[in-house]
Amino acid sequence: MTKRTLADRLTGGRLSLDLAGKIVDGIAEEFERKPPTIAVIGVSGVGKSSTINALFKTSLPTSATVRGTNRFTPTKIALDGRKVLKKSVSAALKVYDSVGLGEDVAEDPRYLARYREHLGKCDCALWVASARNRAVALDQSYMIELKTHLPNLVVGLNQADLVEPMDWRPRFNLPSEAQERHMAEIVADRRARYARVLEREEAVVPVVSYSAKRCYNLSALFLACLNAAPESRRWMFQIIKGFSAKDWLDLAEGASEEERAALARQFSTPEEGPSLWSLLASRMGLSASTANSP
Repeated sequence: MTKRTLADRLTGGRLSLDLAGKIVDGIAEEFERKPPTIAVIGVSGVGKSSTINALFKTSLPTSATVRGTNRFTPTKIALDGRKVLKKSVSAALKVYDSVGLGEDVAEDPRYLARYREHLGKCDCALWVASARNRAVALDQSYMIELKTHLPNLVVGLNQADLVEPMDWRPRFNLPSEAQERHMAEIVADRRARYARVLEREEAVVPVVSYSAKRCYNLSALFLACLNAAPESRRWMFQIIKGFSAKDWLDLAEGASEEERAALARQFSTPEEGPSLWSLLASRMGLSASTANSP
């Protein structure tokens, strides 16, 4: 079905302001009925809450010294969605900011049971680990326990700014060349080791290094989560994307305006919302490729 045919089917050949309003209202209703849902999981102390705060401009509590999350209940967060048809969308996100594993051997069985109970309700499971920690046996052991409950898995390696030789370039808020090389090696190593215990091909285990503190590489992490979500739900993630290149560039401590502009051109993707036809196709159960075919 072409764009024109789909448009004609839905609008009778013209898109009135009234119909545009109804479409946006319908999108808001769907967010209210069944918001996009992410489970952020992993061992304690790796920055799970900080990652959600960076991705969606939320304010979940964090702690560097004690457990920041002590329950496994979803938090529904109201968000200002990106505009669709030049109209603001009232959006929402449901987050299972999960209890960190590995803090207490007496608690782990109960926590794992809660993971198994709730992971199936989520569009995506984001497993957060530390990029600088070479010891992955604990993560692997929990992945073995939960692998049948992780169909839409993304692994995020946080704290990329602390990867050796820890010579982050604060002027541009970017890793050094040595850190970039080491991060590439770390990503390849972790993907192979995680894929082995998950009994999956390496190519289907997305692993992304990033820094929640530095807002670095969030775009790649977000895209991995979007692609892991069921196809019929991906448009909702596009609407709630909360970060931009500006968040990352604002942390560049010494870059000139010209350098910031050059970095924005080099690293940014266009800040475009999902197309009307992709949204409508998703709501009708059609694939986006069908709606966008010439």
